[in-house]
Amino acid sequence: MHRTIALTVVAAVFVLSGCRSHEANVADLQKQYDAINQRFAKDCSAEMMNLPRKLSPKCADESKKLKEATERLQAARAKQ
Repeated sequence: MHRTIALTVVAAVFVLSGCRSHEANVADLQKQYDAINQRFAKDCSAEMMNLPRKLSPKCADESKKLKEATERLQAARAKQ
């Protein structure tokens, strides 16, 4: 009886603390990546066509954010 109550309390703590599945975390990272990639493509696609490639500070920052989002997403997918 006490064990059942303890397990119920532990389960409730996990649910209330925001315990999420790995798939949900990967899906959130994918959404973040898609948003950053879309913003980068919209703001910086013309600069990416220039040769030699020289990005403005804004696009360089967006490129860095895109790279970081890619690395987070790849790391999360590798854990599957």
